[in-house]
Amino acid sequence: MSSFLHSKIELVLFDFDGTLVDTAPDLVRATNLYLRSKGLDELPERRIRDEIGNGLRKLILDLYPSEGRDEGFKERVEKEFLEVYEREFLTSPRLFDGAMAFLQEFSGRVAIVSNKRERFIKPILEQLGLNHFPWVRVVGGDTFNHMKPHPEPFLKVLELTGFSPDETLIVGDGVPDIEGAMNIGCRSVAVEFGYSSVDLLKALGAWRSIASYDELLPLIESVNRASKAIT
Repeated sequence: MSSFLHSKIELVLFDFDGTLVDTAPDLVRATNLYLRSKGLDELPERRIRDEIGNGLRKLILDLYPSEGRDEGFKERVEKEFLEVYEREFLTSPRLFDGAMAFLQEFSGRVAIVSNKRERFIKPILEQLGLNHFPWVRVVGGDTFNHMKPHPEPFLKVLELTGFSPDETLIVGDGVPDIEGAMNIGCRSVAVEFGYSSVDLLKALGAWRSIASYDELLPLIESVNRASKAIT
């Protein structure tokens, strides 16, 4: 961690669901629509929101008896759920307050590293007017062989920019974000408005937390000023 004292933050990697965009209402609705279609009981919104960062596949599969849940069954359930979500995912996504202003004002590089499938991320970016930003890369859970918290998706983006982990900041609301930052040795910021407990994320090693995006740019600028003073 000591090397961070000498490193400016040049690259910010954002999680998507619960970090940049509030997608929970559409995910909750799609999940319960799917469950109803299968004759299963709907789930409370809180339980579904808690699972978003890890993917909803396990949550849905856990509702079925364990007998007979072979890989073919799991793939069919996932396919059926995604067909429902595909009809719902553009209904009401909302950009979190201050995110647009940050993206407009930050002079460094930005990318998205999410566990959401890439085919769902890009239409939401377009609908919310975020597609015109110069993202280094938009990474989904199906872009590479491994998903967060595995180092691969993060390191692939770093390779494109030439920046080191010391120069990178991961912003997220989930366990995969904070664990991913720890796995590659970079700083992480937990957002307090996301879908996971910020106390849990701090316990896992989040470097800082923010209550709103109004706090993110001043935080980065203070780091960069301190780095410049040291060097």
